[in-house]
Amino acid sequence: MITIFRTMLTGILRDVHTLFWTILFPVAMLIGLGLYFDNPEYSERLTAGVLTMNVLFGSTMVTAFQVMAQRNRGVYKLLRVTPFSTAKFILAMASSRTVLTLIVSSGILAVGILLFGVNLSLQGLLMITLILLVGSVCFTAIGFIAANLSRDESNVNMISNLISFPMLFTSQAFYSLQNAPDWVQFIAHIQPFYYFVEAMGEAVSLGRASADLGIALAILVAFTALCLLLAAVTFRWDSERPARRRMAAKRTS
Repeated sequence: MITIFRTMLTGILRDVHTLFWTILFPVAMLIGLGLYFDNPEYSERLTAGVLTMNVLFGSTMVTAFQVMAQRNRGVYKLLRVTPFSTAKFILAMASSRTVLTLIVSSGILAVGILLFGVNLSLQGLLMITLILLVGSVCFTAIGFIAANLSRDESNVNMISNLISFPMLFTSQAFYSLQNAPDWVQFIAHIQPFYYFVEAMGEAVSLGRASADLGIALAILVAFTALCLLLAAVTFRWDSERPARRRMAAKRTS
């Protein structure tokens, strides 16, 4: 599993497209919006929003494309003949993505603290780290699900966008949903990114654990377990059929 983890992390760090969208873009967005609004109170929401948005798009969309590319190259067909389980492979890829997330998030937090005066205590940083760990695993699993439901690159782009953007728009990452229609608020409360944003916002603004943070984090953990299960169940070793169907076909033959 360690070898798979190192291979995945090395591949991520060598991908220029990934580095741009997961490192340069979020930092540039934080600086640009922070200077434009120039509001100390909004800086905390903005910092939390950029942290969570980076995880959403980096872990979901980039992971989906990576899984599709690896499958098309036949990597998973070779991996399938080894005793390495699907769950361990997903966990190894989620771990490598989490390491990159923590590195990028450190830069985002440094910009928020140095340029916009966001105050964070040691307890707040620990809570942020915990939330990032859970969120990165959750949305990496969602990236696997998007790739598992896709047949080709255009298909995975459409599915990952259909998953990611509604989550972003029905969250409170950059604006409040207090006056939003009831149906928008309903959708917000049944998707994981809403609780990821809520937990991160509490950690950044309060800098300590709270009841609201604990509830949001617990719900996010539940979503993470569900998404990991769905990612494992729907996993495709090749572009033909999901793994479970192929296993069933072997048993009947």
